[in-house]
Amino acid sequence: MEHATRESVQQAANILQSRPYTVALAGAGMSKESGIPTFRGSGGLWTENGEPPLDQYQQFQRDPKRWWEERSNNSLGDFAQKIDSAQPNPGHFALAKMEEMGILRHLITQNIDDLHRRAGHQSLTEIHGNRNWMRCISCGFRISQRDFTYDPNVLPVYCDEDGCDGIIKSDTVMFGEPIPPQALNSSSMHSDLSDVFLTIGTSALVYPAAAFPVEAIQRGKILIEINPEPTQLTEHATIAIGAESGQVLPLLVEMISELDE
Repeated sequence: MEHATRESVQQAANILQSRPYTVALAGAGMSKESGIPTFRGSGGLWTENGEPPLDQYQQFQRDPKRWWEERSNNSLGDFAQKIDSAQPNPGHFALAKMEEMGILRHLITQNIDDLHRRAGHQSLTEIHGNRNWMRCISCGFRISQRDFTYDPNVLPVYCDEDGCDGIIKSDTVMFGEPIPPQALNSSSMHSDLSDVFLTIGTSALVYPAAAFPVEAIQRGKILIEINPEPTQLTEHATIAIGAESGQVLPLLVEMISELDE
């Protein structure tokens, strides 16, 4: 790591060591470091295969039975197999350690791959959902696929929570689907409370998630960006660290630990 980059990490450590209310937004760059292709950009899933239809959620609403039938019959594609075989990287574990140390109060992730949970993160909003979970589109009830059972002869699947008969779908947010209110409210609440905002491996182009660091800038909060490539946030960041999260975050934990001694 270059000397200037280490100096930037040290500056970030000096800020975070006093434990200001810190919230992070993690994006596809973190997953890419675990071998998961991004959706956009060179070699991205949608770049290679085209984006899903913009009315994907509306199609689901019109014919949820067909969606369930296709889901039951489809085998795992190459992208899904890569997600399932991926493992949390040092950046994921470092974020979980920062939470344990009382440095990171909340993590908003745009990633659907479950790697933050598997790394041990607790205070977490998966704003685009989690591919290993299911969700009711009416009441918002979420359940891990490990605990989810259904009769494949009775489709679509309906929610059995008290007083609800909403339709169950995958937890991942489809094109055209609103962000679940619970996820949006949690993200907004923690962002509003933050003194410091971290962006990690995200281009900050996809809204509404991208609005949170932008609002932090507008409110004069400290913004620390960790991303190997410049983004629209870079020129506005208090500290911009141009390196991968798997390198930066473990070093950040190490430097804060040294300051704590």
